[in-house]
Amino acid sequence: MILTIGFVVVALLLLTVVVSAAGVHLERKRLLALADLLALEAADAVGDDRYFAPDAGEENPGTGGLPLTDDSVRASIDRYLHDNPRAATAWDEFAVLDATTPDGQSARVRLGAVVRPVLLSWVLAPWSDGIALEAESVARGT
Repeated sequence: MILTIGFVVVALLLLTVVVSAAGVHLERKRLLALADLLALEAADAVGDDRYFAPDAGEENPGTGGLPLTDDSVRASIDRYLHDNPRAATAWDEFAVLDATTPDGQSARVRLGAVVRPVLLSWVLAPWSDGIALEAESVARGT
């Protein structure tokens, strides 16, 4: 009887760990999907100063189209998050950590958020204040 109770307690603790780890993994995948979406959105952004420039339609050697700017990437991400406020409400302390263009053709987005474990037990007590997640994505504009 005591052995059975001990086994049930260990099994329940293991269950809380597995369920919480799966929940954190799924939240990281959702954060990565949002980072992909924001990077694609930002890769399509072109600053007005570049678009209306006299040589904007010409292909410059090595650039391959209209170049991106850090400001246009950041503005595109901010505009998307403003237009879709529910996109980032699932996480605590959501932040856009980085939104830049390293080469003028691709957009790099790095997001951060804090996720709390789904089930708490004394095994998961050290993570009761949350687990910090980061996701990064790069998309290349055409």
